[in-house]
Amino acid sequence: MNILFIEAAKQYLSGLPSGFEKLGCHVKVLTDIQEEELKNVLMEFKPDLAVTAGWTKIHTSVKLQTLHRLLKEYDVKHAYWATEDPRWREKWSLYYIETTCPDYIFTIDRDSISFYEELGYSAHYLPWACNPDFHQPVQSQDQYACDIAVVATAGVTWNSYRKDSVQILLKPLIEKGYDVSIWGKRWDRSHSPFIGFDVPAQFLRQKLPYLDTNDVYSSAKIVLGFQNTLTELTSRTFEVLAARGFLLTPSTPAVQETFIPGKHLVCSHSPEETIELVNYYLKHEEERKAIAHLGQKEVYSRHTYTHRAAEILRVVNKSLG
Repeated sequence: MNILFIEAAKQYLSGLPSGFEKLGCHVKVLTDIQEEELKNVLMEFKPDLAVTAGWTKIHTSVKLQTLHRLLKEYDVKHAYWATEDPRWREKWSLYYIETTCPDYIFTIDRDSISFYEELGYSAHYLPWACNPDFHQPVQSQDQYACDIAVVATAGVTWNSYRKDSVQILLKPLIEKGYDVSIWGKRWDRSHSPFIGFDVPAQFLRQKLPYLDTNDVYSSAKIVLGFQNTLTELTSRTFEVLAARGFLLTPSTPAVQETFIPGKHLVCSHSPEETIELVNYYLKHEEERKAIAHLGQKEVYSRHTYTHRAAEILRVVNKSLG
């Protein structure tokens, strides 16, 4: 099958295209939606399926309209991966879908499937994953070495479970002065009115390019992994584990369902438990490393983008008979 993958963000480019290629598909990547370029690719490459994802800088109103028009003109099936669900489903995912009219919707949030089906769309579950060719351990680097690392963008509104995650994991460690390094945008604007506590500048590092995230995961002793909702897992959950990072995350139904706490990662139910877990695992390096190894083995065996690409192809091929 010829797959046209249209996306600009490194996180997406490092994921599904590799999965499709490993399944024997011919993959063409476009990093923008420009009418003449897209038209030429559709004529020359003749894709069987166009795959798009997310909410990124290339998704302007005009470009989405161009995408819809040309895919219909050249009779190319379109699969859209809604990775902003459920928090931005109505504001973004639905707008994208109503503008481009994809043939298939894949969502990271199972509870959103019925929402789309009630609107008459073909909707399917597709969680985040990892790419072992990219998400992998690297040599530890002094500039990223710390006891506890956070790689995350601070919330815009802090009105989701992400705020609870931050209060369970980060707040107690900040308040007690642990060796915490925070990489990501907007943390300098996150203060008490937003998240319930201050984040002093001493804990803040610079914005981290996506291609450098493995460096942090491989250099920190413990990586904090926030969750956005109770029912789905963030992309970093899989990526930290794939890089053999030791992941501490809130205990949610989605985490409990997908992984075994204490075997693949560790979970905290409260700020007090966060302190207990951090104190214990900072002192027990061998246990920490053993859990990190098993976490990596689990995501490599069950949660790669080859697995996710296979699910997309299964749904598409089934619909085509």
